[in-house]
Amino acid sequence: MDLIIHVDGGARGNPGPAGAGVVIEDEQGRLIHEAGYFLGRHTNNAAEYHALLRALERAARVQSQALTICCDSELLVRQLTGEYQVRSDRLMALFNQAQLLLVRGPRWTIKHIPREQNQRADRLANLAMDQQRDIILFDVDQPQSVAAVRPPEPDSAQSAAGEIAADQPRPAATRRPAETVGEGSKRRAVCITLVRHPLPGCCPAGGVPEPVFTVENSLPAGLCIHAAYALLPTLLAIQNTDPGEFAAVPTLTVRCSHPGCGAEFTLCPVRSSNGVPRRPTE
Repeated sequence: MDLIIHVDGGARGNPGPAGAGVVIEDEQGRLIHEAGYFLGRHTNNAAEYHALLRALERAARVQSQALTICCDSELLVRQLTGEYQVRSDRLMALFNQAQLLLVRGPRWTIKHIPREQNQRADRLANLAMDQQRDIILFDVDQPQSVAAVRPPEPDSAQSAAGEIAADQPRPAATRRPAETVGEGSKRRAVCITLVRHPLPGCCPAGGVPEPVFTVENSLPAGLCIHAAYALLPTLLAIQNTDPGEFAAVPTLTVRCSHPGCGAEFTLCPVRSSNGVPRRPTE
């Protein structure tokens, strides 16, 4: 079964009282979940991420083959696809949570849709803000609707205000350092494959040095900084997956963030045998 997910989030005041709307249906249009969540005080951008997190948490309880996520926030969509960088620390934390949930789930795609095609999720977010509580209108696992399922998540005005200026990407050189595993530990290997080459003359580095490479603790020399920036969030999410779930991580697709490049990569864990990683060709 495939799932179609619509999410929307908003805040009155930016930052201010915020809400999230989530609608989940199967590919036949049968409703799985429809709810509005009151989030406490957040910015618009944070509310959009919280809407996605609520949706992914609920979708994880369904045995599905693929997720199609629809959202009218261009910023959210482009950050998750690697086209925009995440500027604020608060949004980075939410971005990392979303990455981990996506890595642990089935195959997924996310697309930007016009606001008029996302009206149900928008109404649910506003309903939660109006009543300042969680409102579950329908859930396939619950015979009756439930209100106030979880308490709001308050946020400080100072941290929320830092997200207001997060609408534009910043240069890759100013990105926060990647998280590291404990000192002296060795990262699990991830196979990265170039499945679509950059368009002629569009790669600042002159092309990808290797079509297939295995990453543990470093990226190959000569890799374009834009490609590296696009790959790192998904790469780290895969490597930071719980050990018992690492082998089950599906193959993920990432596009280079450089405008007009067109390069695409797939990432998948290198399966292990008796604790020894196999090379991608085995």
